[in-house]
This record gives sequence, structure tokens and C-alpha cells, in this order.
Amino acid sequence: MRTLQIFTLFTIALTILLDAYTNAAQDDPGFTRVMLTKKTNHGKTSEEFIKRDYTYINQKYQRLKKRQSPTSIITLTDEPVSNNDVGYYGPITIGNQNFSVTFDTGSLDLWVPDTSCTSCGNHNKFDPSKSSTFQTSKTSFTLSYGLTVNQSVTGYQGQDTVTFGGISISQQTFGLATSEPFSDLAEDGILGLGAKNVEGFKVNGVMQSIKAQKKLSKNIIAFHLARKKSNSKDVAFATLGGIDQTAVSGSVGYNSANVSLGVWIIELTDIKVDGKSIGSVPTAPAVIDTGTSLIYGPPSVVEAIHSSIPGAAIYSQGQQKIYTVPCNTKSIVSLSFDSGSYSIDPKELIFTTSDSSLCASGIQGSPDNFWLIGDVFLSSVVSVFDFDNNQVGFGQAKIMSSPDNVISNGVKISPPVFWKTF
Repeated sequence: MRTLQIFTLFTIALTILLDAYTNAAQDDPGFTRVMLTKKTNHGKTSEEFIKRDYTYINQKYQRLKKRQSPTSIITLTDEPVSNNDVGYYGPITIGNQNFSVTFDTGSLDLWVPDTSCTSCGNHNKFDPSKSSTFQTSKTSFTLSYGLTVNQSVTGYQGQDTVTFGGISISQQTFGLATSEPFSDLAEDGILGLGAKNVEGFKVNGVMQSIKAQKKLSKNIIAFHLARKKSNSKDVAFATLGGIDQTAVSGSVGYNSANVSLGVWIIELTDIKVDGKSIGSVPTAPAVIDTGTSLIYGPPSVVEAIHSSIPGAAIYSQGQQKIYTVPCNTKSIVSLSFDSGSYSIDPKELIFTTSDSSLCASGIQGSPDNFWLIGDVFLSSVVSVFDFDNNQVGFGQAKIMSSPDNVISNGVKISPPVFWKTF
């Protein structure tokens, strides 16, 4: 009888422990979710956007060529266009003050407007007097984003506690902009998520500080970028410290990254249109950048891609060539890396224009024969940036529809408290 009682008690205890473990596993998925917002319409046509973006890349790359070898490349910040998935931003706090920023794997530093900025429009501005943890610096900065000649972000550096995805980082260096050219954009500033801070402030970025302060067991950030043209309820979010596997169709494959220039550069090995290789893609380095909209590549390869898309055309605006595709195209363009081949949703390939029968293509020629892989591709995959192992991972993304803040697998989204009051 005593043996039976002991066995019964042991069974109950084991059941309680298993229930506790199961509940803990469900409550703590191993990552922190940060919700992202799709950029809004600012009245620009696709033609105006592409022309401006092209100028942006051209100026940025010309400056880079003077400093690095011809294969060196650097990335950019994107512009919003009506009815197109062109960019995403999310919340952070600095010194208990709330801001929205572009999460940009193609740049290196964090900056937001200062209260003294007169060119920052209606953006939220950091007030040093409202933070007891703020430390100022006499170090000034200039960060050029190349939108037009001599337009750049200028200001001074400071340190404060930054909260990102519910994680607080102490004494984080950031920029307080006293002048910036982005007053027409919804977001306040930029959070650089480059692999190494080798330019700009040349100090630890936010993810490097998270790693140095041992805030996460895995120093990774993963992005699921919403495809609103495919499903208006699709949600955009980033996860810190882990990957939301429910957002991935299949598994995530990884690619070794060259991080010597600070950004994430991996090898592009092939391009296919409707399953057939275009046959003219030498293995080439490509920057993977969440902070830019389009895909840019060597003009000869971009021409070969569009030659394989039925109904694609090209027209010139001055010296610039702009590729177009039918607005109802069903052609699937796939990019191949060491980790595998990944398809672009045809709806993400098109950018609507004033011509209802013809749309601008999401793939355009780069000013100087380099590959820049932006959100046209990244919205179709879950992208993972691994700061521990210097690698970039991709997995084909699922639509994660979110009526009433519940994603499609039935899991309730639980953003940090500061998001609810943001």
C-alpha cells in the first residue's frame, strides 16, 4: 500500500513538473518579438522613387570607391512609395523617451533628432534634460546617406540607456541629430544593425552592446517583413535572440558573411526566372540590407533577368534606364545563395505606377555593377543576422496574418510594455 502511495505521489509531482515545463516553454519561446510598421505613402510616384533611389546609390557608391576596392559596397536607406511594400520601422526608447526608427542592417549607427533640430519636422526629438542617465559628448558627427548632394545627418554624440525589444542596454552611444534630411518620413531616425562598426561612430552598435553586456544567449536578430500586397493582415516583426519558426516554411539555411566592411556581404550564386537559370550570373558579393527597398544588380544581369520575364520592358530617363514588368506578372524570380534558392513573391516584384498596365520592376540596374539585396527579396523570406557566427540565414516566409493582434498560428503577440504606450 505504501509503495502505491509513493508511486502515486511521484506521478503527481512529475505531472506538475511537466505541466510547468510545458507552460514555461509556451510562455518563453526563446526570443523577444519587436513589431514593425510598414512605411506610409508620401505622395511619390514609383518613377520618382526609383530615380531618387538610384541617385542615392550612385552618390553613396562613388564615395565608397574612393576608399575601398571596386568590390567594396555599402548600403542605403529607402524611400516610401504609395501602395508598395518599401520599408519598415519599429519602436525603441532612449532615456525613457520613445522613438520609431528604421531597423537597418545596411548601416552602422543609431541616431534620433535632438530638441535643437529645426529641420526635423514633426519627428520625436530627444530632450537631454528629461533623462537622468544621459551623458553628453563633445564629439560631433556627420553621416551621409546620399539622397542629394551635400545632404547628410549632423549632430553630436551622447550616451544613454537604450531599450530595444524589451532589452535595456546601458551607456549606449547614439547620435543626436541637429540637422537631418528625412523630415518627410514617418520614422524619427535610424538604428544601424551592421555587422561591425568600422566607420561612422566606430563604437559598439546596439547589437554589439547587447553581445558585450551578455543580454542574450544567442546574439541574432531575425526579420519577417509583411507582404501587404499579398495579404493586408500580414504582420511585420523582428525577433531578438531567436527565430520564430512558425513564420518559416521549411528550415533556415545559413551563409558565411564577409563583415570586414561592417555590412553583411554574402555570395549570390545564381538567379532563376520561373525555375530556369538566366545563365549569366557569376558568383558575386551582395549586401543584404533591410534598410533599402529594391534589388540592384549589374546592368547586364538585370537586363538578362527581364529578358526572361514575358512583357518586361525598359525605358530611359536621361542616362538612367528603368525596367518595367506587367502589373499582373506571374513570373517568379529566385535568388540562389550557398544556403539554397529562394523565390520572390511576384506581387513584391511589381511597383505600381501611373500606368495601370505597366509597373516598375523591383529589380533595377546598379550604378556601378554591385549587388544590393533589399526588401523586394527580404519580404519573401525570414532573414536572420547572426552576430556570433558572422552569417546570414534565409528561410522562405509564411504569411502571418494578424486580425486582432493574433498571428495565423494562433499565438498571441506579446510586444514589450513600452510598445503598448508608444
